[in-house]
Amino acid sequence: MQITTSFNVIGTNNPVFIIAEAGVNHNGDIKLAHKLIDAAASAGADAVKFQTFLTDELVSNDAPFAEHHIANVKDAVSHYDLLKKLELPFGSFQELKTHCKEENILFLSTPYDIPSAELLINMQTELIKISSSEMMNYPLLDVIGRSKIPVILSTGMNSWEEIEDSVNFLNTYDSQLCILKCTSNYPALPESINLRGIERLKESFDDCLIGFSDHTEGNEISLAALGLGISILEKHFTLDRNQWGPDHSASMMPGEFSAFVKAVRKVEKALGSKDWEIQDTEKAQRETMQKGVYARCDIKKGERLDISKVKFLRPKGKNSPKDFWKHFQNMHVKSNVCSGEEIHIGKIE
Repeated sequence: MQITTSFNVIGTNNPVFIIAEAGVNHNGDIKLAHKLIDAAASAGADAVKFQTFLTDELVSNDAPFAEHHIANVKDAVSHYDLLKKLELPFGSFQELKTHCKEENILFLSTPYDIPSAELLINMQTELIKISSSEMMNYPLLDVIGRSKIPVILSTGMNSWEEIEDSVNFLNTYDSQLCILKCTSNYPALPESINLRGIERLKESFDDCLIGFSDHTEGNEISLAALGLGISILEKHFTLDRNQWGPDHSASMMPGEFSAFVKAVRKVEKALGSKDWEIQDTEKAQRETMQKGVYARCDIKKGERLDISKVKFLRPKGKNSPKDFWKHFQNMHVKSNVCSGEEIHIGKIE
């Protein structure tokens, strides 16, 4: 299965699609959101993703903070007030999408309520991300599913049964779907990631693309995920990790993200395919480093070969030690052989 966008084809035989998760790291400032687009494009990301929400449709006045809010937001504000500070006006998202097109990077956003989903659908966004927190929000999934826009579905903090149910629900709309392995903590500890869950997702949902949303620090876990055959890779992104806000401390800065993209592309080259071929760069080495069969001493015409009369030396020569072992032993030389001379099939009978 492949998902085709105006900039990329996302699929198992294509380079992994890298999403710079800007999220709410604009802190509610549209100018900062534009700077995030520029920085993500310069870093080599394929897409930059924001969050679209109406605070009044997302959180109640007395909702407690999430754990990462407690750790990263020291101000005495409520969950509601925090999100209100981070909310962008609906009109700003078309502006951000236009800017993304100018920078040749795909615009993405995660809607957290039905009006936000309808906004993104009406904007004709090419992909829609469903947050882990919204996986069981079937009214929201229904609106997105009916749009026929390809979906990226994140799985953090959901049971296997809940994941199966939501995937099956979206499949009733014939949705093009990529499922992201995710651990919903910011930052997430490596021991909480369970990367092999990617293998289970691939086995269970073989008609979907599978990806990884990485909330760990550093790039090691993402690079390991590449070896499991992911199609999408998402990583949080900020201009300044020391800024106020809930997600900055678990995000990469522009220089780090650029190095991350380069590391991903380098590892992709190394992964190759399941086909097994002698690499072009190995062929000269093969001729020099592998061994041929050489006379250990002078051998007279008609004399029988055995292992005491030969030695195995570089370079490769016409026949290998394997050939000697399987075919040459106990055969006779056709003519005199000098010590150090190569022995090959043309000299024996």
